[in-house]
Amino acid sequence: MKNKIKTIIIVIVLLWLVAYFSAKLINSSLKENIVNDGIAVISIDGEITSNDNSGFFASGVSSNRIISDLDRANKNNGIKAVIIEINSPGGVVVGSREIVKAVKDMNKPVIALIRDVGASGAYWVASASDWIIADEMSITGSIGVYSSYLEFSGLLEKYNISYERLVAGEYKDVGSPYKRLNNKEEAMMQQKLNLIHELFIKDIAANRKMNEAKVRELANGFFYLGIEAKQNGLIDQLGGKKEAIAKAKELGKIKDGNLVEYKENP
Repeated sequence: MKNKIKTIIIVIVLLWLVAYFSAKLINSSLKENIVNDGIAVISIDGEITSNDNSGFFASGVSSNRIISDLDRANKNNGIKAVIIEINSPGGVVVGSREIVKAVKDMNKPVIALIRDVGASGAYWVASASDWIIADEMSITGSIGVYSSYLEFSGLLEKYNISYERLVAGEYKDVGSPYKRLNNKEEAMMQQKLNLIHELFIKDIAANRKMNEAKVRELANGFFYLGIEAKQNGLIDQLGGKKEAIAKAKELGKIKDGNLVEYKENP
């Protein structure tokens, strides 16, 4: 009899635990789905990657996750505006461009809020939004591309270590850290970077409705403080989250506004 009662108690406790943790897991989804006049807050915190960034040692922010969050906000009728909260130095070109496209595809107002850093690919994402707000001391812009790497050929020579080059295709090992680029290879690599930079400049000019020559002048790869970015037309307003919420209410025609933070479940 005692064993039977003990078994019943264990089963009840287990059922209660299952119900509790299930409620915890779906709680955020329920809040998201029943919200009215909602403002979605999507965070880009860290380097932008094209990976899923799952696992204990993952770092950066996956373009897949940001795109998924934007899609969820876009499909939710209760969400009326979106704030993208940016604290990122940029990242890979393809991942950044994927997020840019997702922002452009939104049918709701999108406000970019640059906090500490919104540079390179992260600024590219911000430029696709309807309104950019940045702290006056933030690091903004840095419209440029780089593909620098460490090269060890001199160190190998010093210790009498040779690089045995075996390739099928003359330029297959261009960029190998074990050999120097010759003049032709360096010119070829620079041409690729220039092409990406050109696309970057043209897209920023289109997104910001700026004169392309003006963007080209600003696109030297160096960053601007928020206050300088405002003077140069790279952002629309100086401020922080308070100002971003106010702008989201204005553009989304929202009276009160309920913030819904999109976060990755641990």
